[in-house]
Amino acid sequence: MKKSRRVMRRAILSALYSHLQDAYGLEIAEESFVQAQMSIQDIDALLAFKSDPRLDELRSALDRLERGTFGQCLACKGSIDQDLLEADPTQRFCSSCERFYSQAMARELHLSVSSVQ
Repeated sequence: MKKSRRVMRRAILSALYSHLQDAYGLEIAEESFVQAQMSIQDIDALLAFKSDPRLDELRSALDRLERGTFGQCLACKGSIDQDLLEADPTQRFCSSCERFYSQAMARELHLSVSSVQ
């Protein structure tokens, strides 16, 4: 991973803060939230009882960062392009696997729609 763990953690926390601010009206200043040395347990407590797919994705990205698997494709175990991670730190697949799974899902959707008609 080219970017340091600290920089990527800050990017994930910044995205998490933005979503919490937009969706839940979080009343903490962004710098305080992002700069805080929150543990995974602190973050889990903050997110408790919030059923939200975007929060789940961000929490999962933090978990991968803590485990040392952040930036690794879940499918092929290859590296995810830095540009993809900077655009979306929750990215779980490399561009090749993402394209493959998107095409497979599109084919499956097309087949299921065709069978209904």
